[in-house]
Amino acid sequence: MSPVAWWKRWLSYLTELEIEHLTSDLHETLTVCLVKGRIQLYADRAIYSFEDLYSNFAEAFMRVELDRIPGKRVLVLGLGLGSVIQLLEQKHQFNGEYTAVEWDEAIIYLAEKYTLHQIQAPLLTLAADAEIFLQTYEGDPFDLILVDIFQDDRIPTYFSSRGCLLALRKMLQPNGLIISNRLYRTRQDRVETDEYVRKVFHPLFPNGCGFTVEGNRVLIQDAAYLKTV
Repeated sequence: MSPVAWWKRWLSYLTELEIEHLTSDLHETLTVCLVKGRIQLYADRAIYSFEDLYSNFAEAFMRVELDRIPGKRVLVLGLGLGSVIQLLEQKHQFNGEYTAVEWDEAIIYLAEKYTLHQIQAPLLTLAADAEIFLQTYEGDPFDLILVDIFQDDRIPTYFSSRGCLLALRKMLQPNGLIISNRLYRTRQDRVETDEYVRKVFHPLFPNGCGFTVEGNRVLIQDAAYLKTV
């Protein structure tokens, strides 16, 4: 059963409703709101989750041929409230097997309270530092890797490094797909992301591509996955 009353969802189409606010060791503020009938999670300066209105990955999943992914093993780095899993399962009927890595246990608590009960697919949630996870992982490769790592409105340094991309490539199934989300809102964001793409991303994934969605730059490591018009 949803922890949010139906009338609050209805009212949220008229005005934003704050339904929970807390702090954690990693975030000064984490706020859960109802907006347009959807549950939204944001920190001080960044939206972390917004159900099917999480536009960056919503657009990405519309643009790529998900049925070409070689298997169903999915790695999610940065859980939020599980929007990317909801989008895949509920909008695209992608019946994956998910491993989600989230460092902040407060975010996992909120996800379990508000949204994860909607997910039918097998889901393993790990309360872990994604950097350490990538550097020590020795399990089976993944078919789809989704990278959505932020510390408020900044990307931790490791996730802009060549070492990170090498680790991701190593744990990716042949012909698998990596989709990553980066900030592209401010001038500094754009300069940093463009430099990352030029110096780090394209040298390792020369067939990679990207597109801009509402202040984010979404990168796909293989443009062959894009749908043809």
